[in-house]
Amino acid sequence: MLPRIADWSWPFWNDPPQSVPIHLLTGKNDWRLSAWMLASWHHFSERTWPIFIHDDGTLPEEARELLKKLFPKARIIERSEADAAMEPVLRPFPFCADYRKMHPLALKLFDVPHFTSGERFMLFDSDLLFFNYPREILDWVDSDASDCWFNEDVKEGALITAAEARAELNIKIWSRVNSGLCLLPKAAIDFDLCDRALAQTSILSGHVWRVEQTLLMLCATRHNRGGLLPHTYEVSLGKRSAENAISRHYVGAVRDRFYAEGLKRLNAIFFPVEQKES
Repeated sequence: MLPRIADWSWPFWNDPPQSVPIHLLTGKNDWRLSAWMLASWHHFSERTWPIFIHDDGTLPEEARELLKKLFPKARIIERSEADAAMEPVLRPFPFCADYRKMHPLALKLFDVPHFTSGERFMLFDSDLLFFNYPREILDWVDSDASDCWFNEDVKEGALITAAEARAELNIKIWSRVNSGLCLLPKAAIDFDLCDRALAQTSILSGHVWRVEQTLLMLCATRHNRGGLLPHTYEVSLGKRSAENAISRHYVGAVRDRFYAEGLKRLNAIFFPVEQKES
């Protein structure tokens, strides 16, 4: 079912786009997931959005062609372009620069605020799908609020304890932050704080996949405005999402449900005539 996204279309690209852009990081293993995610977002938000697609360094030409066909006004930022732009930006922050070289997820933290347009942005993971009207997100977009908002994780995933954050960074951390869906003001992302956290705390001794999420949480906590989105923006380990779920982030343990549940639901919505005939 995954390749069927090539048949999706959005008739409103000539409408004025919203002021807050969407950013996503993708590559050879998940670019079709990204296309389904963006299609579901446009369908249920009922608006047209600026899109920034960050290549993790593995995005194939096939992906570029289809993503530009489906989302004709999207900007695809190649890894080589991003590396050249970010090298001088991160030169004063050596621990950030080293982490960015270490893992592609660091691009979510450093590249997105650098390349974004405007003062706020949304950051979506590829394994996120929408199923209902995202009222809370659109209220944030329309309000000009500078709050930071995240999915609530199924359990604590931070790579720093509350005690260490207080002692080393003078920060009281937020619990169970998941960075699969983020609403962020550019001003909240503090490279100096990230550099100190990487240098002075035990963050890098934890799972590298959670470093970016922990640093985003620390930046938001220091910004001290916002919190966690309602549970209808779901992160769960169950077989099925709640009936009233607005979105679901299909984290690794339930990635199979992205296909068995998520794409099955969206396929019936995007291609209803074909579903009826079959």
